[in-house]
Amino acid sequence: MILLLSTLLLLPHVTSTLPPGHGKPLGEHNELKTPALEEDYTKMTSQYFYERYVRTRTPVILRGLAKTFPAFHLWTDQYLVDNFGDLEVRLEAKTEKETFTPVGEAGLGRSSISEFFRRYKTDNMYCVSEVPEPMYKDLQLPAIMNCGSMKNSLVEMNLWINSGGAKSIIHKDAHNQLNCLLAGSKDWIFINNTYNDWIYQAEEIDGDQGGFSLVNPDSVNYITFPLFAKIPWEYATVHAGDCLYLPPRYYHRVKSTDRNFAVSFLFGTRSEFEMEECGAPTTSAPLTSVPVQWKYPGTGMMSMGNSDPDGIRQWFIEMFLEMTDGDATDNVPMEEYLEFVIEDEGVIPYMKDLFHRLLVEDRVLGDSEFVDRNLFDLVPEEVWREITVAQSYDPSNDPNNEYFHISKEDVVYHLKDATYFGAVNKDQFVEAYGKLGGSPRVARELFTKLSSDGTTVSWYDIRDKDDVFDVYGQVHDRGDEEMFTRNEEVKRIAEAELRQSIVEGKSEL
Repeated sequence: MILLLSTLLLLPHVTSTLPPGHGKPLGEHNELKTPALEEDYTKMTSQYFYERYVRTRTPVILRGLAKTFPAFHLWTDQYLVDNFGDLEVRLEAKTEKETFTPVGEAGLGRSSISEFFRRYKTDNMYCVSEVPEPMYKDLQLPAIMNCGSMKNSLVEMNLWINSGGAKSIIHKDAHNQLNCLLAGSKDWIFINNTYNDWIYQAEEIDGDQGGFSLVNPDSVNYITFPLFAKIPWEYATVHAGDCLYLPPRYYHRVKSTDRNFAVSFLFGTRSEFEMEECGAPTTSAPLTSVPVQWKYPGTGMMSMGNSDPDGIRQWFIEMFLEMTDGDATDNVPMEEYLEFVIEDEGVIPYMKDLFHRLLVEDRVLGDSEFVDRNLFDLVPEEVWREITVAQSYDPSNDPNNEYFHISKEDVVYHLKDATYFGAVNKDQFVEAYGKLGGSPRVARELFTKLSSDGTTVSWYDIRDKDDVFDVYGQVHDRGDEEMFTRNEEVKRIAEAELRQSIVEGKSEL
């Protein structure tokens, strides 16, 4: 970066050649904008919605669709507290990817709905969660989705609640989604993933599905990311009662200025559904009557962000077809197939170890000597779910998320320091533990494990029960450090290429 700045200082004329949107927020960064499409959902059949938008991967705003949900009329703060207050939701900071994670009574990044509504208007706290299953009773599968294979393709239901001032990075999601706003308004910007090569995507574990751009949407930097200036984009403001269909892997940025509630219907990662018999009008269906692949009961482990098990199955089929040059009637030796899958260049070290355990050691695909196309249809759905759960694990879905964020050394040192001059009672212990960024629930559980007399914890309790702290500092190695290094390299190369183009007088800026 120092070398780049030196180069620019030596060449002052370069600044004037920068596009006028340099340093501006997304939405003011260039003039290549068009409004998103809108259409009257009441005149759509399921087949039309599929053929016109889902199959072509085209975003569309459906004004007023969410007004047909009971939740639109029922979901006030008080109603949610009275009816679902004991259920737990996942928390994030209002700015996506911010290192701060809110601490709730139920855990790091976890609170009850009651606690959330007590705090969300004053604290940096955003509910980004799976919809607890008891809340399904107030939601409906829209008529335009209630037909053909689409009605059975729901992967998960997500819940978004904040008091305003929330904003995302530029990112894409793996699934089709129908995002429905029940209160407030949101400003959306969309970028077609056909511009993937210009968007400077960060490398992530699931980068071929989800992912995010390295470009800062609050101040677009055309020095570091010059190609971003060429990308056209769409925009829309979604109001209470509106729904937005967003295709899979379509980049977007979302901002909210006022209190808002939203739910997202995530359905499949593909654009092909069997909808031939869906040309006639259909009716909506209670969400409680619709199959959802991953459900969250309201406490315990969430599955937010899990892949679609059918998508995992399709990937294994694609690997088979790659080996057979597309011949679905061929077969290949099982051991060669497993080696081909594990050694694929897109499978990072973490996944190689996982696949080796599941495929080679546990033989989840069976003990057949050969693999043919039919095998993938015979493997039980539970196997694809097992593979999906293993490769999708995210500590933020875990109610004990703080075990991954606080090291054993830190918690032992801090608690020994807090008890150095004498034993502490439970309230004092919870307060001391909270200074580490831990939650009251885990603090009370830890107090119970450490206390010798049931009323206090002493320095000696902490010293003599060292094994109690072994749960801290857990590492879920999905290659995050390696990904960070590669993302920094992407930015370094972009800057180096710009320096060279300036020196040679070839800058396209």
